[in-house]
Amino acid sequence: MGSGADQKRSTIHEAAIGEFSSRGYARTSMANIADAAGMSRPALYQYFTDKADIFASAFVAIFEEHVANALAALAEPGTIAEQLDGFLQRYEGDLWQRMAASSHLDEIVGAKSARVSSAISGEVARLWDGMAGYLGDVAPGRSARARADRDGWLEVLQLSPKGFRSDQPSIDAYRRRLTALAGSIAAGIRMSGGGEAGHRV
Repeated sequence: MGSGADQKRSTIHEAAIGEFSSRGYARTSMANIADAAGMSRPALYQYFTDKADIFASAFVAIFEEHVANALAALAEPGTIAEQLDGFLQRYEGDLWQRMAASSHLDEIVGAKSARVSSAISGEVARLWDGMAGYLGDVAPGRSARARADRDGWLEVLQLSPKGFRSDQPSIDAYRRRLTALAGSIAAGIRMSGGGEAGHRV
């Protein structure tokens, strides 16, 4: 399929995400998605075999988008704190904002298939590989201490956002927590001798 087909699939993804978010997975039909995408059901079947196929494709597309945006944020000009915050906001913050907007969040997450989980795990691995490379750039060093520092920062960046969501915070509160985390990691990098006056080297 060419770029026109890719664009049509993206349109269907957006329509489907809106329908799943507002109706939940079980109550969303192919007809609902077709209507939201501005197309007929027969046309919809030219791109996807069924609702589960659309759901899987749309869910994976969401993660691909957020991972790409997060990794791009690490290359933006700015301090290490700003780059880390950009990374966290584009992945964790934007994803939480999208997911938390739905009153059917638990049902949607529960509808993930093995195919979705496998594809997402690949994207998540790409995300954290990118962050590991970034930390190696801003805090280089081959000593055991340097490696331990980088491993520790990576672990905190991976795990802390899960705790930040435990009380179902507002979007603004969650984003503030992510910014504070970015600042804390950046301060640790500076104390270790990494970076240059807080800027990526």
